[in-house]
Amino acid sequence: MNENLNFAILVDGENAQSKKYTDILNEVGRKGSIAIKWVYADWTLPNNRGWKDILLDTGSSPKQQFHIAKDSVDHALIMDAIEIICTNDKINALCIVSSDGGFAGLAQRTREKGLHVMAVGKSDTPSHFRNACHNFVYVENLSLDDNQDEDSTVGNQSDDLENLLLRAYWQLVGDSDCVYMGDLGTKLKQLDSAFDSRNYGYRTLKKLIQNASTPLVTTSESEDRCYVSLIEEKGYIKATPRRANNYAFIIHQGHEYYFRKEDLLYNNQWEIIKEGQEVIFQRSAKCNGKSPGASNVRCI
Repeated sequence: MNENLNFAILVDGENAQSKKYTDILNEVGRKGSIAIKWVYADWTLPNNRGWKDILLDTGSSPKQQFHIAKDSVDHALIMDAIEIICTNDKINALCIVSSDGGFAGLAQRTREKGLHVMAVGKSDTPSHFRNACHNFVYVENLSLDDNQDEDSTVGNQSDDLENLLLRAYWQLVGDSDCVYMGDLGTKLKQLDSAFDSRNYGYRTLKKLIQNASTPLVTTSESEDRCYVSLIEEKGYIKATPRRANNYAFIIHQGHEYYFRKEDLLYNNQWEIIKEGQEVIFQRSAKCNGKSPGASNVRCI
């Protein structure tokens, strides 16, 4: 838990599921402390009665808003949020519970105000809302079992995962050729606020890297620290490069990987590269059309 984050949780009770509310509170509680728990709805409507017991059990405050105009509940939530961030200096984090893209503006303005912005919503929440947050959690991931079948998780796109991991790694890596796992997790959230290892069926980033098919491997593990580095791949040069173009392609497991002269680990090897030459390389975050990139290429 981050002791420095003090949350106000504002819930669109007509958009969120009451049965997931306890899981949502637990998720936010792992990020910081919770000072405010307000749930907005027209409580006179029969379909909102399912919230009653859960509100009492969790010590949350119901906020009544009649449907006197379109999006009345949303407007009430937004106005209270603005009042909180402008007048309550004890609150430095806001969690919006909704899948409604209309809250993107609130998230953006809150972030500009200097507060941490978290949101919880469905996996089909519009991207402009997700991207306005520091941290967006898919409600489908809450209470995920470590043994859950990966095929049933949200966002399970291996190509997207590989590209995101590579971007994060190459933005962090220094002369040591490895990255601290905690820093990698932070960078992944900066690049994609909705990144979550649970999207791919794993509770932690460490388990994701150790068990899923990714270009990363864990190294230098200890009880309190873990580092990751890029796997070295083996392939062969597709064709002798034209010297004027300064680029070539590696074939690895039937796929092409693009690299330039400056991607060689040893620049003087450029003159000896030829068709069929065996090389070792690491995957890069760049690409050339449909061909992913290679880096730290060296002849065997």
